[in-house]
Amino acid sequence: MFVLLGMSSLNAQTASGTLKVFSEEPLIVYVDEVQYPSYDAISLPPGTHYLKALNRNEAKVYGNIVNIVKGEVTTVLVEASGAAAQPAAATTGQPGAASSAKGTGTLNIFSEFTGTSVYLNENKQGDDIKVINSVPAGNHYLKIMKEGVSIFGELVTVNAGQTTTVLVKNDGQAAEKILESKTKEREEFNSKKLDVIYSSNSVSTTSGTSTLFPGYYGYYGFSNSTTNTEQIADFKIIKGGVQEINDVSLAKLVNNQSVINYYNADIASWQKAQNTGIAIGLGALVPYFVVLIDMGLKKPFLHENPTGESINFSAVPAWEWTTLIVSGLVAYAGVKMMDTPQHKYVKRHYYKVDAAAKDAAAYNKKLKEDLGLPENYGVK
Repeated sequence: MFVLLGMSSLNAQTASGTLKVFSEEPLIVYVDEVQYPSYDAISLPPGTHYLKALNRNEAKVYGNIVNIVKGEVTTVLVEASGAAAQPAAATTGQPGAASSAKGTGTLNIFSEFTGTSVYLNENKQGDDIKVINSVPAGNHYLKIMKEGVSIFGELVTVNAGQTTTVLVKNDGQAAEKILESKTKEREEFNSKKLDVIYSSNSVSTTSGTSTLFPGYYGYYGFSNSTTNTEQIADFKIIKGGVQEINDVSLAKLVNNQSVINYYNADIASWQKAQNTGIAIGLGALVPYFVVLIDMGLKKPFLHENPTGESINFSAVPAWEWTTLIVSGLVAYAGVKMMDTPQHKYVKRHYYKVDAAAKDAAAYNKKLKEDLGLPENYGVK
């Protein structure tokens, strides 16, 4: 499904060669795993390179090794609508595979990585494999993937009856590639990470007295003052760099049951105070309204009213007045107890700053593990 058209000479002094890819339909072109959006004239260093082409449906239609000659143009025609073309030297990589006319060799892979997938000429050989037998002699493109990212991709030469050894080192670049590919994971971590920000402020208060006496030419007298400076320290827990959360939210994220229990106990005390206030208030309002209604009736049921007048306060006995006042005060006290703000019972902090920082660090570490990010990510 592909035709190698040929080469035409360029300026002999040019340090590189040119690859031109032609197709009747748009392609997605990769050379040595690097995508080239424009493939009508790709400048490449002399030597062998692996060319791969996908059609608009991202189906592979071409994959082969091309030779780039200094100062010359190599032209490849790809039929994008055809079936995927495999290189003539491709191998299944399985023991006992048929040998080509040139003979076969063995490819040994020593990798410092685990959890990898090995491909030879775009054909998957297996996971974490170390030996590929019966590889046809010639040039082959070896690619190693980890977490969906290519961490190694090179052309290797296999000689008949010989073993070719490839070393895949962990030089840090692979980790950077993997990290760069985890865009969504990094965004999620940055939106969920926790920071404990410590702050310290100085508050000064001045108090004193001053006495002045008028004189012939002005005023005289004395004054004294005292200034006290207090250092106020506090901290905030910030989620995702923008949202402040309280200690209990942090405790729930890391399942710190001790902090949660202290908070629940204070909430229970606050709710108990509210319920007690409701009971006291409602209990005191009953005698209050009973006495109040009795005072307003022409024929009261708790005392006698000789004149028969409505609201005859002069006939109201002292014990009713006392009951009205006391029950009213008790009802007011119940309402105030019921209306007690939550912060009177619930503390601002249930953590000390060092304990909060420790739990936040544990949460961030677990979040990185869940997202597959390295432990040192985001550490300054």
